[in-house]
Amino acid sequence: MKNAPVRAGSLLEKLTVERAATAVGDFGNTVTLWTPLFDVRAELLDHTQEEEPADTGSRITIKASFFIRYTPSLKMTDRVIWGGETFDIVGLKIVGRKQGLQVDCRRIGP
Repeated sequence: MKNAPVRAGSLLEKLTVERAATAVGDFGNTVTLWTPLFDVRAELLDHTQEEEPADTGSRITIKASFFIRYTPSLKMTDRVIWGGETFDIVGLKIVGRKQGLQVDCRRIGP
């Protein structure tokens, strides 16, 4: 975990944060639309990939943790786009006295 001031030189990754909005489709069904909220620079803290057995063979779980500058508008229901891949946010931890956030993400799939 970081306790020193955030240095821009360590924020090498680019993340796009998206937020879900629901709308009613043409046939009365509910449709979830993801809208880009903001782009943010981040430091990659950890990146792991695990293969687990599943009912239809095996599935891959990719976990990534990022450090970003403190952003009060980020929510657990948002998602992150990193390297063209979509990750669900599974954890948010405030670092220091609101110096930054540790964003823990997970992606399940091929």
